[in-house]
Amino acid sequence: MNTEVHPDAPADPAESIRGYFREDPSRMTMMAARKFAVPERVVVDALVGQWPIVRLRDGVFRELMDALPGLGVMRVFVRSRAAVIESVGEFGGFSETGPFFNVQTDTLDMHILHAEIGTIYSVRKIGHDSDFVTHSFQFFDRAGDAAFKAFLWEDFPNVPAARVEAFQDLTARFAEG
Repeated sequence: MNTEVHPDAPADPAESIRGYFREDPSRMTMMAARKFAVPERVVVDALVGQWPIVRLRDGVFRELMDALPGLGVMRVFVRSRAAVIESVGEFGGFSETGPFFNVQTDTLDMHILHAEIGTIYSVRKIGHDSDFVTHSFQFFDRAGDAAFKAFLWEDFPNVPAARVEAFQDLTARFAEG
């Protein structure tokens, strides 16, 4: 796993990152990564213990993907350095073609280079544009950049308790350690 950080990054940005989010927990981890010149995974790692964030075991990508349809409607964010796309739908229709893990339903069409997924986290945090708690699985590539994030979205912000419980069960099932 690549753990390199930007050459201008502070030697140990973790406490600075935690302080930044203590000031405003609704801040976006993506923007904190830019502010502190580190991969976004470093920001999420710094918040483990401050927020209810759980790193999932290595190698659970396929099992977690197989479980996502049970979480119902999700909001998926996919981002490059220049753009963000948000899509709402349900996971399913899985197949593999060459290096791609495919998600193809009436509402989601994704082609994931799954060998590039390095770490996965279960994240609960305050949304960046609200004071509502969000629940997401966040997938990071081997360089530490966000590959995609999948948020519970059914009736958001009043996500049904059964969906939140299923999210928590998956978190416990796939937790590292």
